[in-house]
This record gives sequence, structure tokens and C-alpha cells, in this order.
Amino acid sequence: MPLGLAILWLAASAAPLPAFLSHEDVAAIRSYVDRDRAYSPRARAEALTQVDRLTGKSLSRAELELELAHIAALADNGHSFLLPPQWTTRYPRSLVRLGLFADGLFVMSAPPEQRHLSGRAVVAINGRPWRDIYRAYARYQGGLQSFRDQFVTIFMETPALLEAAGLGGDGHTLQLTLGNGGSEPEIVRLPSRLLPLEGEAALLGYPALFDAIALVNPDKKPLYLQAVDKSFRVMLRPELSGAYVQINATRGEDLPRLLADGLSELRRAKPRNIVVDLRFNMGGDLNIARDFMRELAGLAPGRLYAITSGRTFSAAISSLGYLKQAAGKRLIIVGEPIGDRLEFWAEGDTVEIPSVKATMLYATERHNYVTGCPESDCHESIRTHPIRVRSLQPDIETSLTFADFLAGRDPAYDAIVRDIRNGPAG
Repeated sequence: MPLGLAILWLAASAAPLPAFLSHEDVAAIRSYVDRDRAYSPRARAEALTQVDRLTGKSLSRAELELELAHIAALADNGHSFLLPPQWTTRYPRSLVRLGLFADGLFVMSAPPEQRHLSGRAVVAINGRPWRDIYRAYARYQGGLQSFRDQFVTIFMETPALLEAAGLGGDGHTLQLTLGNGGSEPEIVRLPSRLLPLEGEAALLGYPALFDAIALVNPDKKPLYLQAVDKSFRVMLRPELSGAYVQINATRGEDLPRLLADGLSELRRAKPRNIVVDLRFNMGGDLNIARDFMRELAGLAPGRLYAITSGRTFSAAISSLGYLKQAAGKRLIIVGEPIGDRLEFWAEGDTVEIPSVKATMLYATERHNYVTGCPESDCHESIRTHPIRVRSLQPDIETSLTFADFLAGRDPAYDAIVRDIRNGPAG
């Protein structure tokens, strides 16, 4: 199976949870723990202890799912988790969508009758400071905070999960305390409804920014938000004295052709500088973009940049690694930290827990982008085409505030333009 989250989504049943785990449930959970190679010996022992503690307990469906999520989170591996987008198929969610920014949590969208809530800052959820709930979510998903941030708002928007986690509420409505200018904060209570994510979003989710694109003046929409439905595009930009290349996914039957066409276009255009935007790329197949990245490094005689975020994950990290390895110090990484470490476990498959139809992703093959991963348990493609880099952290770290977003500003892109204009010729 190629690197990345397996594109597998099993429709959830609405059947009620039995009062105790069945033998099939226990066997499935133990099978998951046995198969996932990311657990340290200590974490695996703790996970199995947690399975034993669940046996015979009477739990609500949501309580059980959170315990399963915790068992997966003990592996502390980005590719080892109970898939949060699937919660939308089983639990009603608030009709209000939330989004994280450098300066806080904000309402990204609301139903027509509550449109006035869009753009408001969230002070508290269920009477608790929102950051307390943000921190509490770490119990249910391992790996880096930057990747957890891509899913935490689903947890925040789901009353049944918050109640099951002991974070207040009645399991049916969501209480938000919203900033109100200079006045007293406003408390609103929001009903929930079953609104399942569909298609790929049911597995990978999607950036919260997409919910609020309508808030941005169309005339001021920055490049990175102008074609979010496209997996790949190349644009020549005068302010860059070069090209902007956006790769939003590393999967799909059309991507190899698009990449080949993109290379042809870049060869003809002969840009001095190239910017590769990977901030929305959750991965797929690491083999698809490898040759593209290697060749790209030689097409810019000036400067080469990559834009990253917490959604730069899985095969997107591999692609970034190949670009860095080919370009060396010439590559300047800009933006927010990527979604995983340079050593992680991936590939694998899924286990379904029968009672709740919850799908848990496990990982079986090592990836190490520092050493080149020579070990026998490394993913074959990485052993054949190794990556050896010291770091993929941003050289120029930028963050996005809600005010930036509303104004159509892109701090990462703006930093690149300034660097090109102010720095010595590459």
C-alpha cells in the first residue's frame, strides 16, 4: 500500500452500543494493537492494559470511541489513529464551523439564520476556555500538535464527544461563548445535526479555511485559495520573477500527467525562482512526485521555496524531502511546521471495531528521512530511493491570523516576495 492514509471509508451503522464489549470487539482491538508497529514496548503494554480495562465496562457509544482513540494515540504516531472525520457519520455536529488561527479560535461559517455569528472569536465551549478543550484532545490523537490541529475542530463541534470526554454539555447542543467587541461576551446554544462528510473528506477532513472562503473579498483572494479544488497547477508570477507551483494532493490518476505537463511548462518558461506550495497536501503515494521534485530543483537558477503547514503530511513530507535533498541549502522552507516527524511509521491498513463501526488506521512500515532508512522494516520505496535530510522545519516561520485571512493576506507568500526583492541574487 502506498504511503499515506489508505483511501478506505466504511459507512457507519447507527446501531446502539451494547452494554459491554463483545468478544469480536475485544479481538479487533487487540488485533489493532498487535499489528501497529509504531508502539514502543511500554506503550503497547499500556494499550493492552487499556483494552483489559474496557472489557466488561458499560459505556456509551461515544465513550467507547474515545477510549479506542486513546488506545491508538498511545502509539504517538501520526498514521496511527481512529479517523476523526468518521465521527461526522455517527454523531450530530453543530451547524457552526470553527477554525484555528494564530490568534485564536473563530467561527468560520454558520447557517443563514445565524449568519451574524460568522467571524466571531470563540472564548469558551460549554463554559470552558476553548484552549482547555484543545489541550484535552491530545489524549485522543497522537503524533505532532500541528497534525492534530487539522482534526481538533471536529471534536470541538460534536456535543456527544465533548460530553463523553467530561467536557460539559448535554450531548445534544453546543454552547459557545463568543467575543462581542468591547461588550460582554455572548453565550449562544446551538443545536446539532447529523451532517456526514462525504468522499475523500470523510477520511482526510478538509482545511477549516475552506468553510470561510466566502468571508474573503473575491478581489482580494490570495493565490493559495483561488483553486482549492485543483490537485496541481503552475502559474507564472511577475512578483516572484518566476513560477508558483501548488500541489494540493499526491494522489490521483491524473497527477502523473499533470506533473509531466507542469515540468514541460516550466522548462519552456525558464523561471528564475520557483515556489512550491504544499500547505494543503495530506499525501498519497510518495512515488508519484519524486522525479518531479528532483528535477524541479534544477529548473530554478535563482531561488527555490516550499510553503508548508500542519497539513503537509505523509507523502507530501516525502516529496518535500526529495526536493530538499536535491536542492540542499538552496531550498528555503516557509510557513508553519509540517505535520509529522522525520521518523514515523506508515503504510499498514485498517481495523474496524464491530460494535461502533469505527475504523482505526494502523502502521506497519518505518520511514526515516534522516538516515535514509536502511533497516529491513523500512518501506521498500524509501529503501530504494532514500531521503537523507537534517531538517524540514521552516527556515522562515510565518503564521496566519484571522485578520490576515479576512484581508486576503498570505504571510508565507508575502515573506517569499520580500525575500526575493530584498536579498542578493540567487
